[in-house]
Amino acid sequence: MRVVWSNGSSTLISPADFRMNSSLARRTCRVAAVTLLVAFTAWAGASAGALPQAQPASAPPAPLRHPSADAAPGTPLRHPSADAAPGTPLRHPSADAAPGTPLTYQAALDLALSRNLDLAAALRQRAIREAEVRIARQWPNPEFSFEASRDVPHQVVSLGFPIEIGGKRARRIELAQEQMSLADLDVRTAQRTLRRNLRQAFYGLLAADERVRDAEAVLAIAQRVRDAANARFTEGAAPRLEVMEADLSVARAEAELELARGSRVAVQADLNAVLNQPAGQAVAVTGDLAEGPKTLTYADALKMATESNADLMRVDREIAIERRHTSLLRAERTPTPVFSVGGVFNAPGEFNAGASAGLGLTFPLFSRNQGEIAQSTATISQLQAEREAVFRTMENSLYGAWARLQAVRKQVEVYRDRLIPTATLLESLAEESYRAGRSPVLTVLDAQRNLRDVRREYLQALADYQTAIADLEEILGAPVK
Repeated sequence: MRVVWSNGSSTLISPADFRMNSSLARRTCRVAAVTLLVAFTAWAGASAGALPQAQPASAPPAPLRHPSADAAPGTPLRHPSADAAPGTPLRHPSADAAPGTPLTYQAALDLALSRNLDLAAALRQRAIREAEVRIARQWPNPEFSFEASRDVPHQVVSLGFPIEIGGKRARRIELAQEQMSLADLDVRTAQRTLRRNLRQAFYGLLAADERVRDAEAVLAIAQRVRDAANARFTEGAAPRLEVMEADLSVARAEAELELARGSRVAVQADLNAVLNQPAGQAVAVTGDLAEGPKTLTYADALKMATESNADLMRVDREIAIERRHTSLLRAERTPTPVFSVGGVFNAPGEFNAGASAGLGLTFPLFSRNQGEIAQSTATISQLQAEREAVFRTMENSLYGAWARLQAVRKQVEVYRDRLIPTATLLESLAEESYRAGRSPVLTVLDAQRNLRDVRREYLQALADYQTAIADLEEILGAPVK
């Protein structure tokens, strides 16, 4: 082999030398490539280290608005988290409040609507339904075909365009849009569950605070009686037995106080779960356990439930969806024509190239969606019967919840207006009588026990009252004003 250099001279190289030099060249290239790779890696690492690091934003994120719980039936429910990127933390103005600031029920509801994870997951389902509407809006793709054969013409190229007629595309879009309303119902159902859980946790924490205060008050009374017993024993007006009984009453009151404080911690964890906060975070609440809706007649409650009950609305939506499905099945009985255009090539003796056009059509001779339409019609009939059953169940459940609310409200009024004042007065008189030496210590202890029991029953009646409101709101599907 002869190699010609740039200056015009030439060198004759034998095949053996050429093979040896080629191997050497390949090794040299490998070494150079590895060297370049190492240098590039070192340069890239140095460049990355020199880049400025991204600093966290100092400005707090914009507060998220919560959806209205009183939205009219059929109104699409939106939530800021539905448009937020996955993983974006949900915040609310109440989350930045000073620690220890008492939460009202409305503030806690606003905070839960903006931060509850179950509600945020339900809100993201709407994006899935919206994608289904986009799928329904798509046009059929064209069909391309190419044939090559020994027959003339030797090559055939065609492009077919399916054209949907008979309103099939419009019916398909209407069906997808009707199904999108199910996402709104999922949100309403999640909001209904959230309101119930929040009411029970919020007013449960209020009741726990009241139990702690009652236990502290009972302990203070027991300590006063013990002091009085010690004073009478010192004076020789009472036996040692009364002092021991008073000490036992104090120990029992202290144990009940510790139990009340521990129960409050447990209920606080339930509220933190609803508010999407750490389990041990301190929460202070303020409100009235006896607060509730104004007088609500059964007729008004039935009217509200007919318009906003989630179970009834879901059956109505399913009936509307199935009717759209039936309409789509009827439209699909119209065949979809496929118009094709193309060209034919290479027909020796006749032509080299030519145009072609065609029309393809499926003739609905045997199948015209008869079975599918009959099935859809039967489904509509079944759903209508199910709606009647759901309405009857809702009507009876509503009447029971409404009657229970009225009964518990009267019980709360009796305890508040009569039993609590009477038991408090009796305990005060018994303590005063013991201090004067006119009654034994057992009379005071019995009055204390009676007062403690009456207060405990009153708090239980208040808790039952809030539970009755939660049951009524769950059936109504909307908050009770």
